[in-house]
Amino acid sequence: AQAISVGPTDQTFGRCLGGMASTAASYRGLHPSGHGGDASAKSDGDDGGAPAPLPGARRQVLRAVAVASVVVCGTAAAWLKVSAAGHPTAAGGAGVGSAVALSMASGGAKKYGECGRMQTDMEFLGDDMKLITDVTSPAECCSKCREEPHCRVWLWGSWAGNPAPDTGGYQVCTLRSLNGKDVVRIKPRRGVTSGVPFTWDDPNSLFCFSLMQRDTYEYDLISAQLERGWGIFGCDEYQIISNESVRFGPGVVTSVIDKKLHCDLGGEFKTALNNELFHTVWQRVLDDGRWQFNDWTVKLDPDTVFFSQRLRVALVFHPDTYQGIYLNNCKYGLHGPLEVFSRMAVQRWKDTMQKCKEHFEELCSGPCLWGEDMFIDQCLEKVANVHRANDWNLLSEPHCDSKDWEGCDNHRVAFHPFKTKEKYAACVKKAHNGDLPALIA
Repeated sequence: AQAISVGPTDQTFGRCLGGMASTAASYRGLHPSGHGGDASAKSDGDDGGAPAPLPGARRQVLRAVAVASVVVCGTAAAWLKVSAAGHPTAAGGAGVGSAVALSMASGGAKKYGECGRMQTDMEFLGDDMKLITDVTSPAECCSKCREEPHCRVWLWGSWAGNPAPDTGGYQVCTLRSLNGKDVVRIKPRRGVTSGVPFTWDDPNSLFCFSLMQRDTYEYDLISAQLERGWGIFGCDEYQIISNESVRFGPGVVTSVIDKKLHCDLGGEFKTALNNELFHTVWQRVLDDGRWQFNDWTVKLDPDTVFFSQRLRVALVFHPDTYQGIYLNNCKYGLHGPLEVFSRMAVQRWKDTMQKCKEHFEELCSGPCLWGEDMFIDQCLEKVANVHRANDWNLLSEPHCDSKDWEGCDNHRVAFHPFKTKEKYAACVKKAHNGDLPALIA
């Protein structure tokens, strides 16, 4: 029997545990400076982030951080120690009918374009969606799977002795779906290589999406982020939505909606009246179903400098609930540059979207002149009864009265707005690529 990698090594577990403990402690305001290393925390205008705990509470918070770290990192290590029949282990093999979960923790670094687990002479089972001939490598087959939202498993024929243009045939790429399941069953099969398109192996797996206008600065920003693995490309899975089909590179193609992307300003707060547009965007996201395979869904504006590793630390403190949870990032209410929803929250949004439209149209005696962020905030909290958790460490932007947002050095998860490649890159540099301060200086 052959071994299949399903999680991190013990060494990775150690790095994960140490890293989570130190960065999570810094995130919650335990930096030696007493305010998370942010010199302007008390005058930032957004309640100064998480308040520094009293000295007597430090041990309690550290204990909570340690427990959370063990849970997050230990989940990954546990996968290596599973020894039940038919399940892969670190030293054992993957037998017929063994299972691989699609959302396991590792704490390892992620690179754009990195395919998920693949195995030679093993078949990952699923429902055939499409056959593509003349695919010359497993990596190319994986990229084609990444382009299809419903493709969760791919299989590539490597044996020249099987020239049939069918599943398993030489250089035939088979794309497969799982019909909503989050477990892949595998069995031995000579002459094929199988795998999954994304890694799904970090704590609190993230699916991130952005809406992009092709003939604007947003195209340049997305291209630059893709090239460097920044922004949404630091997430476990990602999707770019536009009203045009654009191929950025292997495995990265826009999902197209039939909608004009320009919105007027108006309403009480003179914001973009983009609610109707984003209902179309969200419907595409919900129909494509990528969100179902990740713990969290993140909506990002292209001009938002975003660090996925910081968000993963923040999410340790916001476990999902049966009714779902979403994070409020500003004292004025949810702001659209960064929106974070748990899997259960997205499910509730899907189930109640139409009900919310009807409820608020009646309340406003017609369409409410709101932006999409205000609508989804009101819908989830007031109608869907999703838990709304305030977290002022998420977003630094002038519209939430942040006075040091341009400095990009206050350890927030995201900074907005940066509308040129040069300014975006400068912010990433000032934020030290999203690194967080150590607990002990």
